[in-house]
Amino acid sequence: MSGEKSKSSGEHGEKLGLSFLEMIVWSSSLKSVSIKCNNGKHRTPNDNQKGSHGDDRGYIYNNPFYDNRTDVVHISIKNNLDGYSERDSELKSQFKGHLEEANEIIACAQYDATLLDQLSSFNGRRHKEHSGLLIWTSTDLKSADRNILSVIKNVRLDETCTKNVYFFDGARIDFFKKIIDHSNTASKGNYEFLYPETGNLVNRLDERHGKVLPLEMIIADVIPMKVVIDGQETLFVYVNQAFERDAYRRVLSLALGIAGAWPREVRIGFPDFNVAHHGNEARSSELPFVAREKKFIPFCFIPSNLDSLTND
Repeated sequence: MSGEKSKSSGEHGEKLGLSFLEMIVWSSSLKSVSIKCNNGKHRTPNDNQKGSHGDDRGYIYNNPFYDNRTDVVHISIKNNLDGYSERDSELKSQFKGHLEEANEIIACAQYDATLLDQLSSFNGRRHKEHSGLLIWTSTDLKSADRNILSVIKNVRLDETCTKNVYFFDGARIDFFKKIIDHSNTASKGNYEFLYPETGNLVNRLDERHGKVLPLEMIIADVIPMKVVIDGQETLFVYVNQAFERDAYRRVLSLALGIAGAWPREVRIGFPDFNVAHHGNEARSSELPFVAREKKFIPFCFIPSNLDSLTND
């Protein structure tokens, strides 16, 4: 890729990545953090010692799933101007390179003096956990929302890749855009992510809900949200898979565990739910839970001309 084309690709990827970070309220992230390299094994393509690592973004927050942990997330944004490669081997090779780069950044960042100064001014907690978020986008219309996780999930990594790096592709961005748009429309902006209990807390210091999406939930395929409609708190659960009876039953059980007693109404969204085709299956799945004093409403979170069929 030529220098001018590479620059253009990077700029477009930056816009797409930042748009996603704004959706999950990571917009206060640090910009263009430069991490000094302190590992002699980190080499340039010409086999010279690297001087620094370009960290696209950094985000620091107190993790609501742990008592005493502040997360330092190093965000790498990559973009393919002409789309993700159609060759699996090439896609895997590119992904492996991106992960290796992210691991090097995290390894050196933990000892970077400038970053440590910034951390000291943040009202953080005793334990600092450094991890990565790789956002890999495509600015080709045909593959902008392609799911490449199925191709690259079994990539064999070198033993040097020991850091936790979370991955986001165009399909994942598309999923979050749709569910946030849906929650925003349904509640007129009065919604928050709901943080499930994980068993890692002794003393809860944070609310169980908030506008910020924690790193662990970024890769989840079931996203619970507290949505306020006409002054009433409702649990919305968005599912990133096609509707199936067994899946619906499992999510119902999960939703009841998450919610406890507070919501009288639980709405569960699938990208393809259709009352005309799935209504009977949904009702039969709800039978084991009829003793609960809750109203269950399955729905489709992608707008269509079938929205009026939703079982309100």
